[in-house]
Amino acid sequence: MISMVQTDFVETREYHRFVEFCDACRRDKYIGLCYGPPGVGKTLSAGRYANWEEVSDATPCGWTDPGFPARVLTSHTVFYTTKVLNSPGQIEREIRKWRAHLQTVSLPLKEFLDWEAAAFEEVRIREKRERLKFYGGGNGGREQADAFCMSEPTFEQVSIEGVQRRKQITDPTQLILVDEADRLKMGSLEQLRDIFDQGGIGIVLIGMPGLEKRLARYPQLYSRIGFVHEFRPLQQKEMRQLLGTRWQAIERVIPKGGLADEEAIAAIIRVTGGNFRLLDRLLTQIGRVLEINGLQAVTREVVEAARESLVIGTV
Repeated sequence: MISMVQTDFVETREYHRFVEFCDACRRDKYIGLCYGPPGVGKTLSAGRYANWEEVSDATPCGWTDPGFPARVLTSHTVFYTTKVLNSPGQIEREIRKWRAHLQTVSLPLKEFLDWEAAAFEEVRIREKRERLKFYGGGNGGREQADAFCMSEPTFEQVSIEGVQRRKQITDPTQLILVDEADRLKMGSLEQLRDIFDQGGIGIVLIGMPGLEKRLARYPQLYSRIGFVHEFRPLQQKEMRQLLGTRWQAIERVIPKGGLADEEAIAAIIRVTGGNFRLLDRLLTQIGRVLEINGLQAVTREVVEAARESLVIGTV
């Protein structure tokens, strides 16, 4: 089943399988391993699961902004892309930075700051009201006002309680998704294992087929892997459903109603093999062929002409 939640993202069956896999790793605090061929949607799915586009762009403590996405407050996942050149120290610093950022946009911090602001405001209003009330009584009234303003809670007491409450705010990170895990060397893998052992969180390593065999050479890490997930290309049935939806990638390059020819659809499925990235590239070339030749409808010949413009490996 395919659901269209946003015009640029399609929630396929493989995506829902990936969500279930990540939920299990997060819930049970396991290291998970996700692998699949390039272009099937691993990175997009991971970013979608973490809501990372909104989380990474969110302004710390920016929830007073009307445009602040409410769902960022309950985010629990860090999405980290491994650099080509990486080291254990770099990975530790960058993951720590993003975990700290996640905390600055989290609901627990918002609730604390809301409480702190309300508590200070309550003390300020009470003191102002009582001083105005007693100042009319001369020096005696002023002394009474000063004494009343020392009643609990005072500004100092609110500050002390605030420090204690701030210490109790926990890290909202429950899962770390590590993309391009094939780039990780032994030292970097050990750093991730250390983060996993210390944090009481789940970690998902995302990479190419063969990653699982490579990690098997590191028994200390491999013994902690609780779940393995293969991210597969789309099946023919889902491809047909996708090509029949109002997907932005289709509407962007093909005139409305221009993708109805059964032979053309079959040719697209055959050429792309269920690979999302290749499908997007092919659709772009189809749009180019239509524009150059002044055509409106997509036929098998148009698909074949578009296919000749692509460099296609094994999919």
